[in-house]
Amino acid sequence: MKTNSSKRDKSQHKGNIILGKLTAKSINKIARINKYIKRNSGKISPQNLIIGFMIMVSRSRNTYSDWVTEIGLLEKKTISKQSLFERMNSDTENFVKAVVEKQLTEKVRPIEMKKVKRELRLFNNVMIDDSTMIHLPDELSEYYPGNVSRGKKKSQAKIHALYNLTENNFSFLHVHSFCNNDRRLSANILPYLQCGDLCIRDLGFAVLDVIGEFIKKGVKFISRKLFGTKVYEIKSGTEINILKELKKKGFIDRGVLIGTKHQIKVRLIALPIPADKASERRRKAAKDRNRRINHSSEYYKLLGYSIFITNIQAVNCDSEKIVQLYRLRWRIEIIFKSWKSCFSLEKLIHRQCKNIHRVNCIIYLMLLFIHLFHVIWWNEYECQVKKLNKKIQFSIIKMANFFRQHFTEIISNNCKKQIIDLITINCAYDKRKSRENARQLQIKLVT
Repeated sequence: MKTNSSKRDKSQHKGNIILGKLTAKSINKIARINKYIKRNSGKISPQNLIIGFMIMVSRSRNTYSDWVTEIGLLEKKTISKQSLFERMNSDTENFVKAVVEKQLTEKVRPIEMKKVKRELRLFNNVMIDDSTMIHLPDELSEYYPGNVSRGKKKSQAKIHALYNLTENNFSFLHVHSFCNNDRRLSANILPYLQCGDLCIRDLGFAVLDVIGEFIKKGVKFISRKLFGTKVYEIKSGTEINILKELKKKGFIDRGVLIGTKHQIKVRLIALPIPADKASERRRKAAKDRNRRINHSSEYYKLLGYSIFITNIQAVNCDSEKIVQLYRLRWRIEIIFKSWKSCFSLEKLIHRQCKNIHRVNCIIYLMLLFIHLFHVIWWNEYECQVKKLNKKIQFSIIKMANFFRQHFTEIISNNCKKQIIDLITINCAYDKRKSRENARQLQIKLVT
């Protein structure tokens, strides 16, 4: 392996943005540290283990036979299923996890700050914190315990993601059991945030202890207010009846103290939402999957409002701008949707996947595949198309489908211009006047 492999590697991957991130030299180094490579030679090289997996899943397949077929074609030799089966162990799991973590630490091209509008110039980075759940075969409930349905224990995993919207990158992608709820994971993002960053979070992550840490670190945040969390007047300390105040004024935008024990000073914003959206919220609340919850009349009335807490001053962002900034969170919701509908993350882990090391390898390798799409390939090709047409905006779903379906052509190095032409025609948002798409909303604030 020490002869001329590095020279072949450079010539093979020169100019290819995907394979250039998966060079044998860099991957072998990680493989040796994590004991995937224990001798000078092996039947399955670490690089081809990864690339073979990606080619396989791009064809919506996931069996040992398909995997070793793709690896064998890359290595130009026959490999048995038993060889791959024996590789599904803790060393391989640690290796692929380390490759993902290494990719996440690499810098990518950020948004040009000269073009960023006033609202986003206030922040160094816009970070979106959220999680998504994936269903696993019930046989894995010992490793990834989920909820109980009709007396049967389910298996579910949770992927907790911190997405850097400014750089279009993920600060981390952590895999947990479903039993680790969002509140328990809330503090995990603190080491990744710096003074001057903006963190946008969903309701489930609204933990007052963590909000207090945000303020200490100089991190700005926007979060929905959790129902039942009490708010108080800053001067008198008397409790504020939010519903009563909304009935009088119709909206709220003021400084308050939040939490009976914490008494954290924040800005409270409450604005009415359209009647149809309010009705939809109430219907969902009435069908809440937790039958033990008996929502009060006050709860249903407050569903007619969007209620936020933030530490961004009104002089910098009025209430409407806060709502616009919070809507940027839908960017990660669409990313999660692409994971499941385009990359078939759940379907790839079928009932035959009973080896927990294999399951974890699949999850981490899929996260690597997804990272290469969202961060590496997307940035490169969007930049190339923008040089030709600055107004065009791409759909994440359409781009994800294109990337998966044409992955082998993308890594072939032979059809870059053709790919640019195809995605320009087939992956742009459809023109519509009824409402803005998620990308248009982001562009309004960014360019």
